[in-house]
Amino acid sequence: MAGTAATASVLGLIVFGTLASLLGKIVYELSGEDFHGNDKLFRKPWATTTFMFIGMSFCLPIGWAFDYFQRQKKSESSDTEPLLEHDQAAQTASGDHSTQHSSLRNTLLLAIPTAFDLTATILMSIGLLFVTASVYQMLRGAEMLFAAIFSVVFLKRTLNKYNYIGIVCCLVGICGVGISSVLSGQGSASADVTQSQILLGMALIVCSQAVQAAQVTVEDYVMNDIGTAPLQVVGYEGIFGCLAMFCVLLPIVQHTPGQDGSGLHEDSWETWHLITHSPTLPYMVPTLVLSLLCYNIAGMFVTDEIGAVARTVLETMRTLFVWIVDLVLWYTPLGLGRLGEKWDNYSYLQLVGFVILVIGTVVYGRGDEQHVESHKSQIASTHPHLHWQGALKKLRDLRRPLHRSTYGIASAARSAVLISRHAKAAAAHTATMEEAETSA
Repeated sequence: MAGTAATASVLGLIVFGTLASLLGKIVYELSGEDFHGNDKLFRKPWATTTFMFIGMSFCLPIGWAFDYFQRQKKSESSDTEPLLEHDQAAQTASGDHSTQHSSLRNTLLLAIPTAFDLTATILMSIGLLFVTASVYQMLRGAEMLFAAIFSVVFLKRTLNKYNYIGIVCCLVGICGVGISSVLSGQGSASADVTQSQILLGMALIVCSQAVQAAQVTVEDYVMNDIGTAPLQVVGYEGIFGCLAMFCVLLPIVQHTPGQDGSGLHEDSWETWHLITHSPTLPYMVPTLVLSLLCYNIAGMFVTDEIGAVARTVLETMRTLFVWIVDLVLWYTPLGLGRLGEKWDNYSYLQLVGFVILVIGTVVYGRGDEQHVESHKSQIASTHPHLHWQGALKKLRDLRRPLHRSTYGIASAARSAVLISRHAKAAAAHTATMEEAETSA
């Protein structure tokens, strides 16, 4: 049964993750009828950002339902007596977290990472106007670079040789992908895109990854002890994001100067008109929202079932599948003659850049594993009677923010930033257990 659940989660992560990335670009290539009766492309990055946060917000009721069934399951087995003292401590901690779930303060704290997430998503959505889906997905690997920088500057983390090698590979890979995109001139199958616009799009996507890496660092400071379940965190961020879009940002861009579809000005009334007067958009937009919802749910279960490291590998596969499907759309009738991207001479350079990027991610992950092993050895030498079962449970609990990672190839970067806190928490947990044994 557990194997079936893991398989279903893996398939869901790859399928819905690939679908979400592709649809984010595909909606830009579709068209509808504007107020003047003319056919117009749906190049609406602010609306697309809103759709993404709507999809995230639906995670909240599902998270509540999941939490309810978990508590029901616990209450049915509450008559089971704990066998070890650290089990009692874990149950007490679980009770404390249940109290935190209802805390208004914890909920409002989520507005802080939401602001970062919203900023990054807007930058990515505008950047996606000018680059292909595969390049967009690969450039998100830049998050690892910024996560490493911020972890050193703000969290005082020390990098090892594997981290440095991974960073160099990541940098070389991103440069290769970027150069291939500029030389090929591919950015949109339905609209003309200049090389300067491609450069702008890539710059915005890379900047968005700096914002997301900063988000992880800020979370490490302000959300250290928050006890909200991962799926509910995604849902609350979706709610806050929707409020910000509908109440603040969409009204602002409605009145900013500029051409609609350039990223600065966007007519929301026209957005609705295009959707309702298009043969495809009324189906594609809900599919995009649903795929984002299912992707977040599948991601949570994948991390639970097989771990965050395995999820990183799957995210890399997702990036590859995005590229493959985009090529299939271009060369088959499935693309309707206006979707996907073609393979040209510069695609070989993109492929080399992607491979180097994947190698850098794996090598950097190896460096993170060395950090964990080093901390474990240090803690073991300091605390010879180490309660590793309880300590590692605490470690896994603190790694749960990884469930929320939806950022492609560099999702493991979140673990890199949080390692120091994980090790300290494990040591603190062990010290508490030893102190309890001594007093007993």
